[in-house]
Amino acid sequence: MRYRIEYIGGRCSGLARNRHELVRQIKAAAPGTIEDIRRLYKSGVSDSVMEKYEQYLK
Repeated sequence: MRYRIEYIGGRCSGLARNRHELVRQIKAAAPGTIEDIRRLYKSGVSDSVMEKYEQYLK
């Protein structure tokens, strides 16, 4: 599963290839800089999973 991390302030989005990489990138980001985290499906559809990963944003 791929994930897109959207940052506040118009910064470019980051991509993670799996959950482990996503959690590592979230922990490395400065607090308050992530606006949304979206799960990307092969069909091109994306869903927000921000609530699921809020515990790692602290």
